[in-house]
Amino acid sequence: MSNETYKTLLDAAVEERAKELSSDPSEAFENLAVTLLMMPYDLSVDEIDAGMTDGAGDGQIDAMFVVVNGTALSGEETDELPEKGPLELDIVLVQSKKSESFAENPLKSIRGTVNDLLDLKQQYPAYLSQYSQLLQDKFQLARKALLASAGRISKIRVRVYYASSGSTANIHSTVHATAAALKNDLAERAATTDVAVEFYGAEQLVAISRLPNTRQKELEVQQSISSDNGDSFACLVTIEALIAFLSDEKGALIRGLFDANVRDFLGKTEVNDAILATLGNLAEEDFWWLNNGITIVASNADQKGKKLVMTEPLLVNGLQTSNVIFTFMSDPAIKPEIKEQRRKNMVLAKIIVPPDEKVRDEIIKATNSQTHIPKPYLRGMDRVHRNIEDHLKASGLFYERRKNQYKNLGKARSSIVTLSELAQAMMAALLFRASDARGRPNSLLKSDSDYQSLFSEGYALDSFTNVILAKREIAKRLASQFPNEGAGFRNNVIFHILAYLSFSGFHTTSHAAAGWANLQLESSEIDRAIGTVVTLFNGVGGTDQVAKSLSFQATVSAAAKEVRDKKAAS
Repeated sequence: MSNETYKTLLDAAVEERAKELSSDPSEAFENLAVTLLMMPYDLSVDEIDAGMTDGAGDGQIDAMFVVVNGTALSGEETDELPEKGPLELDIVLVQSKKSESFAENPLKSIRGTVNDLLDLKQQYPAYLSQYSQLLQDKFQLARKALLASAGRISKIRVRVYYASSGSTANIHSTVHATAAALKNDLAERAATTDVAVEFYGAEQLVAISRLPNTRQKELEVQQSISSDNGDSFACLVTIEALIAFLSDEKGALIRGLFDANVRDFLGKTEVNDAILATLGNLAEEDFWWLNNGITIVASNADQKGKKLVMTEPLLVNGLQTSNVIFTFMSDPAIKPEIKEQRRKNMVLAKIIVPPDEKVRDEIIKATNSQTHIPKPYLRGMDRVHRNIEDHLKASGLFYERRKNQYKNLGKARSSIVTLSELAQAMMAALLFRASDARGRPNSLLKSDSDYQSLFSEGYALDSFTNVILAKREIAKRLASQFPNEGAGFRNNVIFHILAYLSFSGFHTTSHAAAGWANLQLESSEIDRAIGTVVTLFNGVGGTDQVAKSLSFQATVSAAAKEVRDKKAAS
């Protein structure tokens, strides 16, 4: 099949993505390519959007991700690298252009960017004028993670993905030579040999897009008992079988299997040290005698002999056990004969197919009740979020109370509303705190008082619907009115525009919560708000720092109050 055929297929996918995003084909290609290339990392749509760096001063890097132990760092003040335990660090740079070839100049520019911004010996007291603040913040995260890897067990991988509509069979030798030079630069800067520069043309991107969304995993069991209706199983599985279940085709840990587990891997703790000691010192005992095992929920489970095939399995308890076992069995310092013995040891596994989401949430809460759980991880299981999920469906929107629940079902990006996106929008519309909505999206759910103000069961469900629809309409109009500005610009102003619209009509949170239930915004009203906020934004520098600042929030609030006062006086 010729590259023209693959290009035609890719163009069709890009056209569909452009409709979803209300963007031009160039931005749609970039978004599609980044989404496809980051599939192995199982990132949410919010994490994908947060990684986009395209725009002025991007150093030819259209997206950048720093992923530590399966979590994409956002750069918020609450982001903390694990203080103890092993580090698995991935630094990913993406260059994507809707062109019919792979050029040398973008790779040359990335070389310059890397050498400017990934120098661990250099101090970076201030921003460099030639690069955007957003890009420099991403590199600051990368430097911080690399420095944290010193003196501890670490796996460091660096990848540069270059995507275009061209054919990888026709890449010029000078492009390959520049890619090799870039690879050497990255290996030196990041102090790792696990570096690659990979090219993805139309054929490769189409192939990735055809990968199934529904994940099936097979677990080999030694002994099992099941309920009469086959919706639950208690099994003994070997450590070898568990490792196979937890690994992808390259032998890496599948982080997505742990999305439902509300506790992150804690690294070096008393409990995990005890698990390691058990693995190292087992004599006559079997491992499952001394360990509580793991719990898995799945949308379906089918047992055939000693094979248990699960659809969309999620490990909801046993994260510490699974990670310690995986680390132990992949540690080159462990003697091969001990590993061989451990492969035959057993782990207790419970597999449950819940009848509905309510029961599934109860299982997650119950199996994670032994340890203090950070509040944001449990918020999505509250009844108010299940109510919002059901209500938004009437507007063709799918509310992701948990990570990637609708993305994995193949729902269109434009129809997915994440809990984080809704929290940001409600923070701007009800609390009028647009700077927090822009700068701390992952922190909004930690405060009990803020959370109750954002997601009270006393609010009309139409308030949530109208707020998110307004936010989406603002995004569409920004893309139409400012076609040369990237997604970063829209993200910087959108919550301030939403707050401006709300504060110009409402006085308090309760007033806004009630008012949004029936609020129908006119297009002209939205456009005036866009014009006012963008003018104010550009007038004070128009940077990421400005968008996150309390001073700009106060400026926008003052402008909105003037409008509200004029309405009251007329």
